[in-house]
Amino acid sequence: MIDKTTSRVILGLLGTACVLITAFAWYKASRAASLEAGMRHNIYDEDVPLSAPVPVDYRMILFTPQELAKAPLADVFTSPLGDENGAFTYVAQGLGDMNVPRGGRHTGQDLNGIGGENTDEGLPVRAAGRGLLVYAGEPSPDWGNVVVLLHRLPDGRFVQSLYAHLKTVSDIPLGSLVGRGEQIGTVGTAHGNYLAHLHFEMVESIAHEAGMPGYGKTIFNRINPDEVLKQYAPPPGMVMPDPIIALKQVQMAAGWEKLLENLYRDNSMEALDKILPDGQPDTGKKEGR
Repeated sequence: MIDKTTSRVILGLLGTACVLITAFAWYKASRAASLEAGMRHNIYDEDVPLSAPVPVDYRMILFTPQELAKAPLADVFTSPLGDENGAFTYVAQGLGDMNVPRGGRHTGQDLNGIGGENTDEGLPVRAAGRGLLVYAGEPSPDWGNVVVLLHRLPDGRFVQSLYAHLKTVSDIPLGSLVGRGEQIGTVGTAHGNYLAHLHFEMVESIAHEAGMPGYGKTIFNRINPDEVLKQYAPPPGMVMPDPIIALKQVQMAAGWEKLLENLYRDNSMEALDKILPDGQPDTGKKEGR
């Protein structure tokens, strides 16, 4: 038989254990809730004040006046896949097409290479028009890599061109000007979620649009890409590259001149390595001269 003192000790220990277990469980639950509240689920979460209500409608985050001022005039648009006229491509799913399994109407245009399936994976994706790079990243696994450019049309409206499911994204700094026809990435599958294709959108908006729904009851504020490409097609016989591309080429050439100048003046091995990245210079020949 257990005496009363021993029973009291055992009951006290059990009670203390229950209290400790309850307190630990409460602590873990509250910590998990606070971590969940502080997790960044969206590409714009870093800009959201901690006091903001959850969930946040990220379409309410507008471009800054500086971004709008930097958006270049886009007076010509061409196909982002294939040649400038979209040769060797076809539209697998158009804007507004009903997709019952996906739960709504398609908010973009799916462009494919004429080979079908994954034959177009890795093909270059080019900027449809002169624009400001406002987003390059992955809003979610279903979207894969996404690039968004901001354009100012001749009538003063601001539109964005969105390129999704990319396999790779070109190394272009955020906030840079991108020339029409400049490569911004390659066709991908969004981590194998789809057969390779380019999801292409034109959006009339001055708010961030990357990662917004790809299907809905309506097409929201999307514009038909075919109408934009038709309205702002290049004049017949136009073969000149976009001025921004030409300017970048001039800047690159000027940069090489600077490297050569530094090498000549300082015999800079660092400058020489930049010029000849695939091999080391034959210094023995230099010393024998």
